[in-house]
Amino acid sequence: MFEYIILIAVVAAGLSGIIITKNMFGSNQIHGKLKNRYLEYIADLENDNKKLNGKLNQMKKGITINKDEFDESNPMGSIGSLINQISPMLPASIRPLLNDPKSMNYISKLVQDNPEKIAELIGKFVKSPKIKNETPNNDMETV
Repeated sequence: MFEYIILIAVVAAGLSGIIITKNMFGSNQIHGKLKNRYLEYIADLENDNKKLNGKLNQMKKGITINKDEFDESNPMGSIGSLINQISPMLPASIRPLLNDPKSMNYISKLVQDNPEKIAELIGKFVKSPKIKNETPNNDMETV
């Protein structure tokens, strides 16, 4: 008789343990949905992070023209390279204008009418080789 009481107590403890763990961890269906939402959220965050890192790197890169590409007698050749570098930074509503032949004809007309100003503008973007000064200046000595 004593063995039956122990058997009933063990079975009751086992069943209560199963019920408690099921309530703690939830059903597989609900747990699966939550896990899928969590994984989807993480994937969206990683995707957004990649996009933002790409934009940040593009902004850090800046706008430059190599001296090899720049021809002072024909600044129009450098304009295409400049426009391609500037277009991702512009709002999406303006980007189609850069692909429109009429607007590009207008821009080329402006360039042909004002070649000095365009050459000056492009000259700002052309990288010149940096010369390292071996002699420190006064500001460097104080630091």
